[in-house]
Formats: sequence, C-alpha cells, structure tokens
Amino acid sequence: MTDHLPSPADDEALARDLRRHRWLAGACLALAAGGWAASHAPFMPPGAAPALRAVAEAGMIGGLADWFAVTALFRRPLGLPIPHTALVPRNRDRIADGIATYIDREFLEPAMLVEQVRRMDPADRLARLLDGQDGRGKLVDLLAGMLPGLLRQEGEAPLAHALSRALSAGLSQADLRPALAGALRTFVTSDALEPLLRELADRLIHLVHTQRGWVAQAVAGKSRWWMPSSVDRSLAETINEALLGHLWDLRSPHAPAGQDLRRWLAALPDEVEEGSELAQRLLEALRQFTGPDAAGPLIRDLLAGLRQAALDDLDRPEGHIRSALHGVAASLADALKQPAVRDRLNETVEGAFTAALPRWRQAIRNFVADTLKKQDVQSFTQRLELRVGRDLQFIRINGTLLGAAIGGALYVLNGWLS
Repeated sequence: MTDHLPSPADDEALARDLRRHRWLAGACLALAAGGWAASHAPFMPPGAAPALRAVAEAGMIGGLADWFAVTALFRRPLGLPIPHTALVPRNRDRIADGIATYIDREFLEPAMLVEQVRRMDPADRLARLLDGQDGRGKLVDLLAGMLPGLLRQEGEAPLAHALSRALSAGLSQADLRPALAGALRTFVTSDALEPLLRELADRLIHLVHTQRGWVAQAVAGKSRWWMPSSVDRSLAETINEALLGHLWDLRSPHAPAGQDLRRWLAALPDEVEEGSELAQRLLEALRQFTGPDAAGPLIRDLLAGLRQAALDDLDRPEGHIRSALHGVAASLADALKQPAVRDRLNETVEGAFTAALPRWRQAIRNFVADTLKKQDVQSFTQRLELRVGRDLQFIRINGTLLGAAIGGALYVLNGWLS
C-alpha cells in the first residue's frame, strides 16, 4: 500500500503499464490471427491445417469478444454507435453515487466505526503518551507550536470587529439595569467609596480655592454700577467660603451634607434597577461606550497586546504558557491513572463520535459523490481506465488463450465423436 497521494508521475507510470499490456493482449490476438492465416497456406500438412484453424479461430473469437467487452466499458468500439457501449462515460453520475454508497455502507457504518474507536482505547493511548516527560514534552511542544499560527496578526482586525459588534448587539438587547444596579450596589458598599469621595472633594476644594478670582470677577460682572467694590469682594469671599465649607461637609461622613450624599448613593442602585431617568442616561452612556466606535479600538489594542505578550512568552523555554501546558499535561497524566477517569474519557469520546457520525457520514457521502460528478467525463473515464485498465487487458489475454484451448478441445472431441 502506498503512503502518498497519487501524483502525475504515478499516472504516467500507469499509462505506460497500460500501453504495454494492451500490446501484449494485441499480440496474443495477432498470434491467433496469424495461426488462422497459416492454416490456409498451401505448405501446411493436410492433417495439421484443420486443427490449427480450429484453435486459431476459437482464439480469435475469444480475443475479439473480450476486446469488444473491455473497450465498450470506456468508449465506443471503432467509434461505432453500438448500443450499450461507452458505459463509464454514459453512467458517470450513477457510478459516482455507487462509489459513494459503497464507501458509506462498507466504511462508515456506525457500529463498525464505534467498534474501531473502542479498540483504539483513546484514554489508554493518551495515558501512554503522557506517561513520561518525553511524551509530555512532545505534546507541549506540539501545542505551543500551534499557538503562533492561531495568534497570527492577520486575524486581529476581523476578530476585534466581530467582538465589538457582538458586544454592542448583546448589550443593546439585554436588560442591563440589574447588572448595573448590582455593580453600583457593590461599589457603594465597598471600602473604595470613602477614599474616592474624599479624593473628589479634595480636588474640588483645591479647584475652588485656586479659582477665587473667577468668583470675584463673576460677582463684579453681575453687580450694579452703584454697588461699592468692597461689597462685591465681600460677597465673592462669602460665596467662596460657603462652597468650600459645603465641599468639606460632603467630604465628611459625619456632616449632614455628607450623610445626605451617602444616603443618596446608597439608594442609587435601587433607583437604577427601577428604571429612573438617571438609570436611562447611565445605560445610554454604557451602550455608547461599548459600541463599535468606542469599544473597537480598545478591543483591538487589547487583542494586539495579548497576542504580543503570548508570542513573547512562547519564545521563552520557561515561559508561563509552556509551564501551564506542562502542568495541565502532568495533572491529566495523574488523573488518567484512575480507571474510572479513563472509562469516563472513553465514554465521552465514543458519545461525541456517535453524535457527530450521522452528520459526518452524510457529508462524506455527498462529498465523494459531488466530487466525482464535478469531474470532466473524459477525465473521469481516463482516470478510471488507468487504475483498472491493466487488469482488464488480462481478460483479453485470457480470452484469447482460453478460446484457443477450447477450440482445440472441441476439435479433438469432434474427431473422436465422428
């Protein structure tokens, strides 16, 4: 059995072999014809001529009949429109369906394939592969060698676009109020709330303190012409002090304003969950942030960073990915030492194979039939003849020799009977 697919060189060798055997079959027929011609020659002894003629005639009949039968399979003999000839070209589609049906029945029968899977014992094969460091190392090298191809840069843009569109579509259809309310509820009850409120209050206090002149200018711009400037300055200073004091109260959880702020924040998750106007504005902002225009570049940058980090890690013999793969392989090897785990793995493989087999079976059958039907009729006929034509020439050779032998036997039998 060959271990490679047929190549043009194989077809050329088959064609040469077919021509050689055609010449051999033709030589046998020519030999019979020569014997028949010789039987009519005047130099033939009278007693030998009838015997030679009987043998040669029977050989010619057998050889010509088998030549006609073999030739009629692939083409019209002598180009004549004889009925029931050129059988292969005329029945290409039926032959394709027949080959596909044969493969389906003889090789894709579920019971037969499932039995082969059981004999393979996938769990035992995997356990033997992972039994030693060399086997695990080969498996890890194989998996690590596959990852750079899966992480190629060409697929980043389509993947990022697909992820961003899927994220946007999913969020636009989902009711995000419970999720957003849950996230807010977790935040307002966490230890991060007070530091954040203090940081925000401190920054606002610093902003108001450094922009005192802006408040003074605003008060002076709105003041009447007859109002003394000293009153304007005093009013601006009062406003600044009031703002600073209020911000300081918001900073403290013990001041009334700070307590009011924290009570409002505590009630905010329930308000969002009930669908208030604020909740709608928050959800709309979230959807805009996760839309393709906003989330697309972020996802692309994230994928690019992850890809480069993974490739850099794979280049190191002691990288985290290889270490993780070694750990998984070692853990799997230990688990496969238990008979229950091995039986469960075999059952899972067999179940998955049995579930997928009907789709595979129909797909393989259709693939074989459609591939053969799409071939050019002449090409299909030539390929088939190349594969079986050499053996068919032996039919011609045997027909000629067997016909000659039968002719001789009948000549002897006729002489004995008469």
